[in-house]
Amino acid sequence: MCSTTRCTVARCELEEQLFELVGYMITSARNLMDETPLYGPFRLVDAASRLIQILEGEGIADDRLVSLRRRIDEGKYSVMDDPKAFRDHLDALVLAVVDQMISPPKGGDEPEEG
Repeated sequence: MCSTTRCTVARCELEEQLFELVGYMITSARNLMDETPLYGPFRLVDAASRLIQILEGEGIADDRLVSLRRRIDEGKYSVMDDPKAFRDHLDALVLAVVDQMISPPKGGDEPEEG
């Protein structure tokens, strides 16, 4: 529940979504103490996907993040039946993030050349 009296409905919804994500991450950390080791990487990429989804809902996820979330979601369940495919999926995600870091999208605060 929203903790301030000046809270808008949208802000309360955002706070609730973030609280749920933090709760997911904390309970995942505890559960991983007793779960199969492969669940750790799954839970991390699932949390990343959930965070991007929240940002999308707020209209502040750029195309890079939306694309990354889609890629995460396309292969994250391969952990259940093909650990090698899941490892390859994670490798591809890492390369995609690095590529985006090296070549960020044009625009924003950067001056235009001309």
